Amino acid sequence: MNPTLVRPSEELGQQFMEMADEFRMAGETQYLDEDVISKGLNEYLKWLRNGETSVNLPSNLVPWTAFWAVSDARLVGVSSLRHWLSPWMAEFGGHIGYRVRPSARRLGLGTLILRLTLAKAFEHGIDPALIVCTPDNTASIAVIKKNGGVYDRETEREDSVRLHRFWVATSKFSSS
Repeated sequence: MNPTLVRPSEELGQQFMEMADEFRMAGETQYLDEDVISKGLNEYLKWLRNGETSVNLPSNLVPWTAFWAVSDARLVGVSSLRHWLSPWMAEFGGHIGYRVRPSARRLGLGTLILRLTLAKAFEHGIDPALIVCTPDNTASIAVIKKNGGVYDRETEREDSVRLHRFWVATSKFSSS
């Protein structure tokens, strides 16, 4: 499997909605923007486009670029790249978020999706990139480390969720 990152589109909309259902069935709704998705695919795509330009963003969000990961014509995951970090994001959110759909896990896709997103971060002038995950997410920790992640420290959000912070040099993922 060799995924590529593409921009979210109506053409992949049905696959996206099926992937969202997989996350729901796995009890992983924290990875979904349910309030936006519930308004339909067109509204969700509009929200993602607005995220890039800061149009109508809530004050707690920063601009981002969304990517969908496709392998063998199948949507296998998603990633997002935050263009800059607010103080809260600099502590608890990081530059990159990524997810692999439950039915496509344990195939090495997370490592590849993160690697591709790190290259996008370098293209946006982000070096190094901050990535965070919960300490019990051993799969994500392994993916981050495989991509050169260096543990920084543990932090705790106001809702008592503990997070591990990692820094990854993005320059090694440059295509030049």
